[in-house]
Amino acid sequence: MLRSVLTRPALRTTFALLRAIATGFVASVCAQPLSAVPPEYRVEAIGANLTGFDMNASLRVVGRALNAQQIGRAFVAARGGPPELLPTPASWQSSDAYAISPNGIIVGAVSTASIASIGSRAAAWHPTKKGYVFTLLAPYPGDTYSTATAVNSHGDIVGGSGGLGLGMYSRSVRFTAAGAQVLPDISLPADVNEHRVVLAWNQLLDLDDMSLTTIPLPPGNWQGFTGIDLSDTGNFCGQILGFSGCSNFAIRYRAGIGWEFVGGCATTTAANAINDTGDVSGYVQNGGIWMSFLGETNVAPDDLLAPGEEAWMITGLGTVTNDRAILASGRHGGSTTTQLLRMIPVIPEDITGDGSVGADDLALLLAAWGTGGPGDLDGDGVVGASDLGLLLAAWSA
Repeated sequence: MLRSVLTRPALRTTFALLRAIATGFVASVCAQPLSAVPPEYRVEAIGANLTGFDMNASLRVVGRALNAQQIGRAFVAARGGPPELLPTPASWQSSDAYAISPNGIIVGAVSTASIASIGSRAAAWHPTKKGYVFTLLAPYPGDTYSTATAVNSHGDIVGGSGGLGLGMYSRSVRFTAAGAQVLPDISLPADVNEHRVVLAWNQLLDLDDMSLTTIPLPPGNWQGFTGIDLSDTGNFCGQILGFSGCSNFAIRYRAGIGWEFVGGCATTTAANAINDTGDVSGYVQNGGIWMSFLGETNVAPDDLLAPGEEAWMITGLGTVTNDRAILASGRHGGSTTTQLLRMIPVIPEDITGDGSVGADDLALLLAAWGTGGPGDLDGDGVVGASDLGLLLAAWSA
């Protein structure tokens, strides 16, 4: 295999030369409109007795693992390995991991109760070469309860402090080494993005200058909006609240575009995750789940499964990454056991099947040059220049 012959630096040099040769072809490929058709998905099972709360671009998943005694413990699961319990001091019985940043910082809560959302204290886990280091985050002075709800790569950790716990906190705060700092005039933060912007309801707080922007609700008789997820491009999603019965709607806001309803009315419904493009996952409590890909009609996740994956029944959807990978839950075959899953888009140019297009795929394609082996992306029976152009146009690593 070419991979065993070329060193990484040599492979990068070879790639640069080949990319230059193929520039004209790539330009012609990229000039064509990209297909808006939703991708097909293959399923990766993470495990049972797991609740997934977040997934980053590296597809690391964090959440809560329940043991036989129904005690919850925070976990992280990287691709290719089993879920790993995060270190929690013995003084805390339970822990939850609610969010993970692009660079792997994890935040959540710990408790002396069996589930960390009860009697919660905000916590963080920072990655090191040897694992994760636990940090108990100090609440606002005088407060008993706290929780950390979101984090970015800058180390901005936001959440709540005070109140009764159980999701009800009297103060919105940013946790720092010097202690919890109050974030004025906003409700409990739902998310913070890489531009240091915090989402709380339909308000955006810029941590750089502490300016607060309120996004006016769409026309209609609404009680308010509950924000859930914020992307780096300023898209956010959640539910808009009516006054009675079937009056709440799943909705997203796209920066520069405005509000867009992405689901019908229900007593409890929401768009619960959004990416930079505007794709969202949504649900109706005790009802359906769906993906709303930008420019497409809503689609049930079971209809997105690739051939050979039909035995899976998808029961829940969460985070959707910019590469359209989805954190999900589901059951296989006739099993009654629900497992935590990753739904990975099928990419024809991903020859290795690792979920991205990069140097390893290029090596396989070059090793098969002139044959009909792996790398025949255009289906003409031989690996050649057009296949190279297709791979380079899809390059993601």
